[in-house]
Amino acid sequence: MSLFEKKKIQGFWPVYDDSLGTRELTGKVEMELEILTEEEVAERPAGKARDDPNTNPTLEPPNRPETSFNWFTNPWKVFKILIWGRYKWHIIIGLLIILLVIFVVLMAYTAPEAINQAIYGR
Repeated sequence: MSLFEKKKIQGFWPVYDDSLGTRELTGKVEMELEILTEEEVAERPAGKARDDPNTNPTLEPPNRPETSFNWFTNPWKVFKILIWGRYKWHIIIGLLIILLVIFVVLMAYTAPEAINQAIYGR
């Protein structure tokens, strides 16, 4: 593929580390290359002085997932997204079982006194 025929190419380029004597892939960079004529460069200058750097080329806003946030500042959002979505019914059933156990324990704790009052009328 020739850039002079296509004029624009986008893709991922590998980044290697040769400091230890062996070539090791350390990451990839997404990059877009575009070949322009002098006239095109003159009519569409990129980032001169204090111009907006997103004028040419125009970049779309990043598409970040809803989980990309600081979990220290909003722990309820973390709970909702990471835990509640997967384990909602487990949590609800667990809370119902805990409430039922508390009810049975309190009933067993107060039943002897209630039976004593019913028998002796005190």
